[in-house]
Amino acid sequence: MQLKDLSSAISGRAFPDHPYFPQLKTASDPSSMLDLFRKHLKPLSARAAQIQECVPVRFRWRRDGSRCILQYALRLGGEGNSDPFPVWVTCVIYSEAGEAEKVWNELKIAVPAIPENLLTFQPLTLIPEFRMVTHVFPYDRLIPNLPSIMSGPWPELQERLLAGFGPGRWQLEQQTVEPLRYLMEDSAVARYTLHARDVAAGQSQARRFYAKAYRTRQGQWTTELLQKIPDQTRFGVVESVFYCGQRRCMVLTEARGRSLQDLLQDSEDPITAVRRVARALAAFNQSDIPTTVSHSAEEQIDFLNSAVELLRWACPASTALIDSIVREVSAGLRDVPHVPIHWDLKADHVFLDGERVTFVDLDTVSRGDPARDPAHLAAHITSRIDVPEMAPEPARLAARALVEEYFAYVPPSWREQFRLQYIIALTEGGCGLFKRQEAHWQERATAAIQQAQAALSGNFP
Repeated sequence: MQLKDLSSAISGRAFPDHPYFPQLKTASDPSSMLDLFRKHLKPLSARAAQIQECVPVRFRWRRDGSRCILQYALRLGGEGNSDPFPVWVTCVIYSEAGEAEKVWNELKIAVPAIPENLLTFQPLTLIPEFRMVTHVFPYDRLIPNLPSIMSGPWPELQERLLAGFGPGRWQLEQQTVEPLRYLMEDSAVARYTLHARDVAAGQSQARRFYAKAYRTRQGQWTTELLQKIPDQTRFGVVESVFYCGQRRCMVLTEARGRSLQDLLQDSEDPITAVRRVARALAAFNQSDIPTTVSHSAEEQIDFLNSAVELLRWACPASTALIDSIVREVSAGLRDVPHVPIHWDLKADHVFLDGERVTFVDLDTVSRGDPARDPAHLAAHITSRIDVPEMAPEPARLAARALVEEYFAYVPPSWREQFRLQYIIALTEGGCGLFKRQEAHWQERATAAIQQAQAALSGNFP
């Protein structure tokens, strides 16, 4: 992940008071954390000689109140010589006195070997005055093979990736590894760029692949699912190259074309793009995708309650609106016949290449309410959760076009719970803005809650 402007992501506000975690006032302030990191993190490479900047990029907490997690991106290097990729540092804060010391003592004796070229700071650091243990990427106790994956394609994978270049005698000339996304104790994504040369034909080519490391064997399930989805003329899914059980790592090809997120932000004709996506989504939801995972109405309400618990704390002025949303959804949402759904459909999970529409990030594919997918994508477009640069009116028109086109290609009954699913998606999206520490998260999360409230009265695309 290359940060264009780290400063733009800082909201300038510390978190609200929390009875279990008083240290969040400091831990959520980038300036204070910059000083803390400079004081406590022990450099292990020249790259870490100077921390230029730090920005919060993710927040999570345990619902039982035992710990919370703040992830920061650090920019390293001297003036005019900054590192192109940030270093992720995850701060785990414990509510109980002495717990941080206990965890640190347990973890430090089992730190795996990490290649020197991946080391920036000591992998684990205890900051006792804040009941905090810092974890420096790529160290992760629950994804122990992460350093291996971040070192680039291993020999067996290299062979498979070169075979994907097509006929010829391809030899690797150069490869790069870019860390793109990381969720502590869950998963991480890296992009591999391979430059290869066909020694027989004398031509060179570059191709990109994506490696996703998991805590669980979710990658195996997703790989098997992708391989079972038959070729479609109306939509496509990203192609799986390889799953390595030893590393719990799934490797995918790069989706062709541009993401809907990019097209919404800079295309001269976003309406045509969203209508094309709507038709592909209608086909996806009516296809025979072999998944046995299902999400009931009760589960969705539970997910919503989890999101609003955090949202009430982050945006206390919106508590009354949030409560009215939860009451409406809890009273109205019911189980309907399930169909295959993406479940987590966003503008960056869809790619367009001419008439071809490809869906990516398919770990969440399941069976559920057919209104979930179009409502989720429409909500993200309307509230500009993934496209903050898009003006409000074009975003509203694009979301309306998506909804109109989608419901022209599916059974009319599928629209019955669209309003409720749209409200859920706006509310969960507002919570996501806070958890990802997006720029101006408080204003944008509040706006998403207000849009959900307006939808209660029928004001939605």
